[in-house]
Amino acid sequence: MSESFATYESEFQLSIQEAQSKISQINSVDAEQRKHYLKTIEGLNEESRELLDQMNIEVSNIPSNQRSSYNSKIRQYKSQLDEAQTTYNTLLDTQDKYELFGNKNYANGAESDQRKQLLSNNSSLERSSQRIFDSQRVALETENIGSNILNDLRSQREQISNSRNTLSQADNYIDKSIQTLKVMSRRLTANKFISYGIIAVLILLIFLVLYSKFS
Repeated sequence: MSESFATYESEFQLSIQEAQSKISQINSVDAEQRKHYLKTIEGLNEESRELLDQMNIEVSNIPSNQRSSYNSKIRQYKSQLDEAQTTYNTLLDTQDKYELFGNKNYANGAESDQRKQLLSNNSSLERSSQRIFDSQRVALETENIGSNILNDLRSQREQISNSRNTLSQADNYIDKSIQTLKVMSRRLTANKFISYGIIAVLILLIFLVLYSKFS
């Protein structure tokens, strides 16, 4: 899970850094390039926002006790993105006023700009599609993990149930063994007294025989 977050994080940093770089350079370019820079910044901000959303999705799948550091990073990145978006809005307002009150020299590069914008939009769309695919993959992996956990729990429950049955049978066997030992003990005691009785009778007979012989 953290590897996917790190990938989105790296892409976000590249995207936001490129947007910040374009913002810092925009005042040093001509009117045609300025318009192209604004479109590029807009695309980069949108891409950064999508990456930030993906990071939020990844964090939601991380155990709650591990989210603190990730949430801190996301807040920091959101602040950077908000700052870049605010600067972009200001530059866009300035550009609108510039185009409204004069200098129509943008027409010369309009076709080229549109082609570049289409290419940029297509690239952003491909990246967005890939991130959607990654999100679906994460969801499927999460579902599979949940299914495996449920299967393991069912198996463990069956094992516990079988163990209980085995213990119950063992208890029954132990009870029967105890009863058998008690019966055997009583029989041994009875046999012992019978043996003592027989010995006493034999001794008595011996004395009677001797007495009758010498009397």
